[in-house]
Amino acid sequence: MADRNESQEWRMVAFMFLNFALVLSGYVFLSYVLRLPFGKPAKFGLLAFTFLASGRLWIMRSIYGGLGGVEADRWLLLVTSFFQSVVIMLFLLSLFRDVGWLLSFATGKGIGKSLRVWINGGTASLGMLVLACGLGLLGLYQAAKIPEVRRSEVVVPDWPQGLDGLRVAVLADMHISRFFDRDWVTGVVDRTMAENPDMILIPGDMVDGTTELRAPDVAPLANLKAPYGIWACVGNHEYISQLRPWLPVFEALGIKILYNAHQVVLPRGIPIIVAGLADPTALGPRYNLPGPDLALALKDAPEGLPVVLLDHRPGRARENVKDPRVKFQLSGHTHGGMMPLLSLMVKRSNGGFLKGFYDVGNLKLFVHPGVGLWSGFPIRILNPSEITLLTIKSPEA
Repeated sequence: MADRNESQEWRMVAFMFLNFALVLSGYVFLSYVLRLPFGKPAKFGLLAFTFLASGRLWIMRSIYGGLGGVEADRWLLLVTSFFQSVVIMLFLLSLFRDVGWLLSFATGKGIGKSLRVWINGGTASLGMLVLACGLGLLGLYQAAKIPEVRRSEVVVPDWPQGLDGLRVAVLADMHISRFFDRDWVTGVVDRTMAENPDMILIPGDMVDGTTELRAPDVAPLANLKAPYGIWACVGNHEYISQLRPWLPVFEALGIKILYNAHQVVLPRGIPIIVAGLADPTALGPRYNLPGPDLALALKDAPEGLPVVLLDHRPGRARENVKDPRVKFQLSGHTHGGMMPLLSLMVKRSNGGFLKGFYDVGNLKLFVHPGVGLWSGFPIRILNPSEITLLTIKSPEA
C-alpha cells in the first residue's frame, strides 16, 4: 500500500512540474531567447537549458527519488536550485518587459518607438540576465540560510493575567530534508535554545522523507527543551513522508504530537489547553486517515480555559473560530508567499491569510512564514525565513 501511495504521489508531482517546466521554458524562449543575437543552434540549446532548469524537480526525482523532496547531495540541490531560480526570474522579467513593450504604444510616437528599440536591444537583454542571476542567488540564499530570530508580542483574547509575558518559540515548516540537513537543523535548534522559551510550538511540516532517510537530520531536534513542553501538529508533508512511522520518532525526540487531541498545560501553575488538529491531506485516498476534527480534539477538555490551537493550514481559522474556546491559532503552510506576485496566489489559496497576525472574530491567528520551505521550490525574495519568539500578553495586564 505504501509503495502504491508513493507512486501515486510521484505521478501527481511529476505531472504538475512537467507542465510547470513547459510553461516556464516556453515563455522564456519566446519572450527572451528569441530576441538574443544568437544563431538557431545556440537558441535551441538555451531552450533545452531552460527546460531542464525549470523542470529540476521532475528530472531529479526521476533520477534520485525521494518523498517530499529529492535525495541528492545538498551541493547538487543548491546548484540546480540556482539555475531554476534564474529561469523563474527571467520568466518574471520577460513578463515585465512585455508589459512595458505593450505600454510603449500608449506613449508618444517618438518616445514609444525609442522605448521599444531599447526594450528589444541587447543591453536590456544582458541587463535582464544579470538581474535574474542576482535575484536567483539572493532568493536561494534567503531560502537556504539558517533563519534569524524574530521577536514579537501578541495580545490574546481572554489570556490569563498570570501568564502575561509567556514566551513561546514557533517553528513552522522546517521541511527537514537533504536540503535542510543536520547542520541546518543544529543551527535552528541552537538559535531557538539561546532564547530560553517557556514553550515550543510546531505547526506542522517538520520533515520531508522517510524515518530511515531522515534519522541523522532530525536527531538535533532532541536538544530542543522547554519547561512547559514541545507541542506539534502534523502538516501535509508528514503524510507525504509516511506519517505512521514518524509518530514514535517524534515522541522519542521529545515532541508531543497532538493529532485531534489536546493537553492541559500548567505554565506558572495556571492551566491552559494546547490542542492540535490533523491536516485535510489525511482524507485523501492515498492516506485514508482521520481528518481535522476540532470537536474530537477538545473532547472532555476542561471548561473555561483558553485554547491555543495548532492547525497547519491558516484558512481553517474561520471554521475554528466557531468554537469560542479557541483564542489563539498558530499555523504555517504558506511559507509567507516566498516572493512577490507568487504571494498573491498563495494568499488567495489560503483564505486570504499569508503571514503575521490576523483577527478572526474573537480568535487571534498567527501565520508563521516558515523556518524552512519545500526544497522543490527553494526561493525567498523580500520574505525571509524566521524563528519566531512570541511574547503572549494578556488584555488585562
